[in-house]
Amino acid sequence: MSVEPASALPFARREHLDRQARLRRQLRANGFDAILVFAQESHYWLTGYDTGGFVFFQCAVVTADDQPIVLLTRRPDLIQARITSTIEDIRIWWDSENANPALELRGILEELGLRGKRVAIELNTHGLTGWNLWRVQKALEGFCTLDDDENMIRKLRLIKSPAEIAYTRRAAEILDRSLSAVIASARPGILDSEIKAEYLRSILADGADMPPNAPLFNSGRRATYGRGVSEPRRIEENDQLLVEYPVAYRRYNAKTEWTILFGKPDPRQLRMYDAARKTLERMTDVARPGCTLGEIFDVHADGLDSAGYSAHRYGATGYSVGCTFSPTSMDVPPMIYSGNPTVCEPGMTLFYHVMLGDSETGLGMGVGHTLLITDGAPEVLTGLPDELTIVK
Repeated sequence: MSVEPASALPFARREHLDRQARLRRQLRANGFDAILVFAQESHYWLTGYDTGGFVFFQCAVVTADDQPIVLLTRRPDLIQARITSTIEDIRIWWDSENANPALELRGILEELGLRGKRVAIELNTHGLTGWNLWRVQKALEGFCTLDDDENMIRKLRLIKSPAEIAYTRRAAEILDRSLSAVIASARPGILDSEIKAEYLRSILADGADMPPNAPLFNSGRRATYGRGVSEPRRIEENDQLLVEYPVAYRRYNAKTEWTILFGKPDPRQLRMYDAARKTLERMTDVARPGCTLGEIFDVHADGLDSAGYSAHRYGATGYSVGCTFSPTSMDVPPMIYSGNPTVCEPGMTLFYHVMLGDSETGLGMGVGHTLLITDGAPEVLTGLPDELTIVK
């Protein structure tokens, strides 16, 4: 039997320590004495800690000074935390009928000298349920001042390091091969879930992680939906299939969106494709340093509105992608919507999608790709076929 290595950090130890130092500087700059880290993406980016245990109560305490990080988690995560992270001080709360880990968290804050101090807390995360937040607030009432962290760590993660970009490129390469496999498997008479299965087979056999969220493989009128649904549907002779899915490598995501038509295409749908593809190209061209995400959305709106699709477009047209855990591959904020002042900077990775759903005709259309902001023209990381896929 093979033995796990002494350490399985996703990045060089020095890179993790540098990130921790950046966070501590940001805490001091924002007037905080510590931060309560609940987002699993933050744990991973800061320390390498890789787990699914964030669905329970799990918190890392990072102080603004140089005290060691303290992790409070459950026993099933202990060994993983030791091996996959830089954290050395790991505390365990035990399951019981009356367990309240928020009270144990307060004891840790007392040890760290944080009574009466100002403490940031990560709120915009699936790692902190409303019930657990309520328990934390009750436990720390009168003990310290809790304040919203305002996505502090998420903002630090927005510009990717060379090592992070390398993981994203690997995810994109796997994705491109999977899209070819998906297109090759698409034919009338099979369930749309069978095509979805080919996506999963392709990416997992190619070394990807399990995707952080369920993909869209929406056929028929479902191609006008903006989300995936349950129950497979059989592809008909004349049909449509809209696919949108992530591929993750070492938790870093790339995404794609594409439309496959079956049989004789409706001319109206071909016009939708032409407008969407041209709009995607224009949006990509403007994605350069200094351009705001709001300006990118304006290009999206102008392209679709001028083509007559104002009633069928969305109010946002993409978002940041990076390191995310279940249940989403959307690393937001930021999203691309009207007026968003976030400025493009080299090292940002974005997913653009131009999606139309006409509820009157039942015709759908979507195209999208992942790109990297550089010092000049953006680098498109995930490819799309040169022409719309039509399976006869």
